[in-house]
Amino acid sequence: MTASPLAPRPRLLLAALLGLATTAALARGHLDVGYVRDEGIYFDASRHYARWAAALLEQPGHALTAAERDRWFRINHEHPALLKLLAGISARALAQPPQPGTAIEGVEPPAPRGGVVPLLPEGAAMRLPAQVIAGLGVALLFATAAATGGVLSGLVAAGAFMLLPHVWFHAGLHAFDVPVAVAMLTVVLAYRRAQSSRRWGVAAGVVLGLAIAVKHNALFAGPLLALHHFATLAHARIRHRRPVSWGQWFPLPLWSMAVLAPLVAFALWPWLWSDPIARIGEYVAFHRQHAYYNMEFLGANYNQPPMPIAYPFVLTWASVPTTVLVLALVGLVVALRDDLAPLWRVLPPAGTDAANASFWTPRPAGWNRGDGLLWLIMGGFPLLLIALPSTPIFGGTKHWITAYPFLALAAAHAFAALLRRPLGPRWLAPALAIVCLAPGAISTFDGHPFGMSQYAPFVGGARGGASLGLGRGFWGHAIARELPLLPRDVGGTARLYVHDMHELAVLQYRREGRWPEGAESVPLARAQSGLLFHELHMATWEYQLWEQLGQTAPRHVVELDGVPLTSVYGPPPR
Repeated sequence: MTASPLAPRPRLLLAALLGLATTAALARGHLDVGYVRDEGIYFDASRHYARWAAALLEQPGHALTAAERDRWFRINHEHPALLKLLAGISARALAQPPQPGTAIEGVEPPAPRGGVVPLLPEGAAMRLPAQVIAGLGVALLFATAAATGGVLSGLVAAGAFMLLPHVWFHAGLHAFDVPVAVAMLTVVLAYRRAQSSRRWGVAAGVVLGLAIAVKHNALFAGPLLALHHFATLAHARIRHRRPVSWGQWFPLPLWSMAVLAPLVAFALWPWLWSDPIARIGEYVAFHRQHAYYNMEFLGANYNQPPMPIAYPFVLTWASVPTTVLVLALVGLVVALRDDLAPLWRVLPPAGTDAANASFWTPRPAGWNRGDGLLWLIMGGFPLLLIALPSTPIFGGTKHWITAYPFLALAAAHAFAALLRRPLGPRWLAPALAIVCLAPGAISTFDGHPFGMSQYAPFVGGARGGASLGLGRGFWGHAIARELPLLPRDVGGTARLYVHDMHELAVLQYRREGRWPEGAESVPLARAQSGLLFHELHMATWEYQLWEQLGQTAPRHVVELDGVPLTSVYGPPPR
């Protein structure tokens, strides 16, 4: 068996096909995934941002005034605007018309006509840009791994990322977590190319600016890549006695990321333009003092720091299929061993490469790129950051999804190393790839559309996660497929307590004609029926529902492999 590199043209073609297939599967599959709490807010913000984009085309001078910019970008200004702007534009292009009576005052005309080509429900149209970015991530992972390890290694890299239930779930949402993970991957790949290319040296700063415009996680990328750069040059200088110039220490890629990236991010966030210093300060303060989520971990509820240091590591073990996790750890060890290999295995003879290194191209051809250290830094930092006792409790695995593309590349590296050994007949290589990816694929398929409630097969899936006292899903999404059944399940009553479902998510269902006709969301004290999303800290609301409705048995339970996710309560049958 061999791990033969794949030629550029077929590699890019296969990468594009995989990316398109991933986007199409997400777009279709997530029609069954309910709207999560944060999405309701992002939907509303996206409509406002797209209204500004339309005004920019119609009356650019007026749209660019400070008053107009602030009018449209004030909503949800605590997050960068790029992804929401793309989502709003996507809806204006592809969304079906909203239901009568659900127009947003000041944003839409009284009788909105939908998108230019009204193909998708509005929420699905707004989710599409994030799904396209997820497809891009799959394509990049495949192309990167296949360039050195062949087709099977590329498939392992792509599958080790996208065939994780929690990644699949988040990849289809109108949210920032998977898009910023793909953006971070893109920044790292641009940085690698920038070591030996002037054009990529400039492009690295632009790519980092785009990543920052998606989500604040990307702010860490520049310092982390600088750390990698200095560490690898120091290794070459100290161990291998290579001459390193000042231009190499502080080269074009680092300057580009330090100078161009903030300018690009600033240009893509019109909210900042009016008062940059004050509003950037407000942005930083918001995230330093972020509201805490309630998180269940090993049967205990946490709603303020510190979380247990083991939290991100245990959740990664519990949610990433063991075959992928073991392969990634082996890949890191193998890659780090390669980084520390003897001089003659990784570098040309002394004195032949110094002339090729400069401020413009700091790493000559033939120098070790230090991929093992790069993957370790980029894959380990997100988990270490969440493990810090001072880090606010933001949520579950979505907040270190940025680590997973680099663990996927490490897994592909281990797989390629395995294929270089004479292990047996030709059919054994694809069989090994299937063994590595099948647990993730099966658990992702089994967990859909409740992927955030799914756990790794080694843990026991959803049942094992529930037995360990791990979270089941804190965003109120597990009801979408059951919406047509609600009138029957709640006994035809009109006053419904929606529990943890955000009112803006209810509005989105109404706009798409998916909300039960006549059902009014009301406070618990007025409810004739109710929803209950099962989380440890939500138990008190279930008791209150029992008292309000005079019954303790739900009419319907939404479950995953026998684990209750949502209970629907209605009045007792007459």
